[in-house]
Amino acid sequence: MKHRLLCLAAAACAVLAALAAGVPAGEAATPEPQLLARYQPVTQFDPLERFLPTKVQSFVSDADLEQLVGANWTLVDTDPEPGKLPTSGTWRLNQDSCSPSALLGGLDCYASASAKGSGGPAVYGRVAHEDGRIVLQYWYFYYEDVYSYEYPPSNFIWQAHEGDWEVVNVVLSEDEQPLFVGYSQHCLGQRRDWIDTLRFDETHPIVHVALGSHANYFSAGEHPIALACVPPAARAVLTQLILPPPSDFAFPGETTGPAAVAGPVTTIHRIEDDHPAWMSFPGFWGEVQYFHGPGPIGPIPFGTSPQGPEFHSAWTDPLGTLATWPEG
Repeated sequence: MKHRLLCLAAAACAVLAALAAGVPAGEAATPEPQLLARYQPVTQFDPLERFLPTKVQSFVSDADLEQLVGANWTLVDTDPEPGKLPTSGTWRLNQDSCSPSALLGGLDCYASASAKGSGGPAVYGRVAHEDGRIVLQYWYFYYEDVYSYEYPPSNFIWQAHEGDWEVVNVVLSEDEQPLFVGYSQHCLGQRRDWIDTLRFDETHPIVHVALGSHANYFSAGEHPIALACVPPAARAVLTQLILPPPSDFAFPGETTGPAAVAGPVTTIHRIEDDHPAWMSFPGFWGEVQYFHGPGPIGPIPFGTSPQGPEFHSAWTDPLGTLATWPEG
């Protein structure tokens, strides 16, 4: 009898533990690395794309670490290490051999630098738990963002900045059933129910990556950019030249992702709050952002390069951020 009571007590404790963890009794939670692998997106790039998502190490090793002192950026370290970046203050990583103010945003220079040290496609995976949901996040880092108004890219009108962070979200229920997805696009994004999302092998959402901007779309082709995300200077130039609003271009080209896809494998690297150490770096992943207009306008500096994942609303409040993204 004593043995039976001990077994019953152990079973009851197991049920309570499962309920506390948000897992139905009798069903074990899938390890987080397996969840990330199961729902890893398939990314399809435009045929003219020069960048694939890469690890941050090569970019950091190519950059100078600079600190804002007064109104000036001051060189602090010409050979920074990802694990030793500062965690407070105003900083930036300035890729030291290229400039986004050059012809077509320095595209050729950045593409060459990226190709030398990328080590193959990579994505940074994170599992977040919020309001009874599981949010799988896939953060992609690119050496540079070079958006061209024209397709194929030209030096007519463009926008460029070093470093580019984008994210694809897959939202699951507590019992690990997929509910919907959210793809980042410029300053916003789009979301779509899982049942309406195109997928590879049932569980891998298909993402069409726009040329240069790396905005993520649910289908291939030309996609108008949300006007709220277009800089006022760019809108003014287009209005003056009587040109239509800008669009992204994401035509079918090379595909990357899980091993089953016919293309380069994108390796998943786990990230979480403050880990790896570079996640706590509060600075900008690049120097000044530029907009280029035709004729006498030329390249105009505006804004900054982006901060890392931990400093985006999609990280600090995934579900709240996704709720502001329109359905696509």
